Amino acid sequence: MPFSYFSQQQLTPLIISALLFISSIILFNRKTTLSIVLLFLGALVLGFFIANLDPFLILWDEQYHALVAKNMLQNPFKPTLFLDPQFDYNYKNWTANHVWLHKQPLFLWQMALSIKMFGVNALAVRTPSIIMHAIVPLFIYRIGSMIIDKRLGYIAALLFAVAYFPLELVAGRYSTDHNDIAFLFYVTASFWSWFEYQKSKNPRWLILIGLFSGAAVLVKWLMGTLVFILWFISKSITQPKSFFKIKSYTHMAITTIICLVVFIPWQIYIINAFPLESLYEYTSTSSHFTNTVESHSGGFLFHFTIGLKALYGSGVAIPFILLAGIIFMLKAIKEKIYKIFIITAISFIYIFYSIATTKMIAFTIIAMPFIYLGLSYLFYLTLNFIEVKLKPKLIGYSLSTIVLLAILFTVLNLSTIENYHTMKKPHDNHEREKELLEMKVINSLEGFLEGEDYIIFNMNITEQGHIPTMFYTSHTAYNYIPTENQIKQLKEKSKKIAVLKTDELPNYITSNPTIKVIDLKTIIDGNSI
Repeated sequence: MPFSYFSQQQLTPLIISALLFISSIILFNRKTTLSIVLLFLGALVLGFFIANLDPFLILWDEQYHALVAKNMLQNPFKPTLFLDPQFDYNYKNWTANHVWLHKQPLFLWQMALSIKMFGVNALAVRTPSIIMHAIVPLFIYRIGSMIIDKRLGYIAALLFAVAYFPLELVAGRYSTDHNDIAFLFYVTASFWSWFEYQKSKNPRWLILIGLFSGAAVLVKWLMGTLVFILWFISKSITQPKSFFKIKSYTHMAITTIICLVVFIPWQIYIINAFPLESLYEYTSTSSHFTNTVESHSGGFLFHFTIGLKALYGSGVAIPFILLAGIIFMLKAIKEKIYKIFIITAISFIYIFYSIATTKMIAFTIIAMPFIYLGLSYLFYLTLNFIEVKLKPKLIGYSLSTIVLLAILFTVLNLSTIENYHTMKKPHDNHEREKELLEMKVINSLEGFLEGEDYIIFNMNITEQGHIPTMFYTSHTAYNYIPTENQIKQLKEKSKKIAVLKTDELPNYITSNPTIKVIDLKTIIDGNSI
């Protein structure tokens, strides 16, 4: 039976979101505002559905982001991974260091606030992404409304709201998860503000462009200023006579200053507070363009082949369909500056990341709003054709609604979500059984440790099991068996030691009565998976 591996509790928000989307579609032509509200609520509930499927943190990135965010509750201006490292560490190793500057802090602050409000759990980690993901369709709707009409914006907003890949980022399944959702949110918000400014020339939009672009930099560094590059190019092409007139750049300069005011203070602070770590991370970040970082490699066509398949679907015709939609949409846009902005945005993003040596699938996700607007234009033409040709009107409208719902169901890709987030296909679900077992071990720790503070070793049921252990508990944890020298160091600091027994342990551990051994078999026998 389809989707039988989802529990009733998991299916309930999915059903609610489907009803909200259907209601939104039915009401769009008559009560547009209410329809958009229902679209937002549907996206919100759908985000909750996928974020609530896994009761554990996803390996790798989500685990590290979550732990740093939780530690920020101790000091929001000192991001740390190991809050209390017990041994010497390499400050350059973002998977095992103390001060953690591997990412800019804004999305981590958001997660920290959510954890403070909703507790130390996976859903709290994902809540900011749920909210931001639900707001992005509103930006897309408004942009589509300005460049062509409300219906195009609405179809594109619907498509993005149910699109598979962004939802998996909300769930933490793909790297770099919540960092990419936050980056997409703030970059899209800066685009939306730019379109609003071009339409109204109201100076308040200049403030928002600066704030949102500055926030984007505080999530994923300087590509967050993309709106300024696109603005400059669009202005230069559409207003060539003002190219050398300094006064014509006044508004852009004001917005740039606002952007700098948002993200520069943090850079000054960390350079002074953490000079070694910050200098290394700045150098490492800049090297992404010229060097392959952490084996994230790929050829020039990576984002046109592997990337497109991951973000938009694996069909052979997908790239050609997307290109056709973008071309037809651009032809239909009347405002030249809008055309230039959109085509420059898509081109710049794909060319820049194709030239860059380091490749990651989600790098080009910030082009997704415009690509979905282009794809939606094909559906827009199709649905309009159906409604015009089929009489009476009710039949045409009913058929177009059914077609739109079928498109949305295909884009959502529920079968893959079920494979990855249930026990339906164990070979496809990223070792879910191990992750569930690890959570049982973590939840059992306090009973074994009787509320005392321990340094826990061998937390390696999954590859980086010590990271979620530190997130869910107050204990420092490591994923390896300690050496005799390490045990001696901890004893000299009067630290209590616990070791998870997953296999045979060395005699210097089993024969030491001061070391608490936690037998995995005992946990398995006492708690069925």
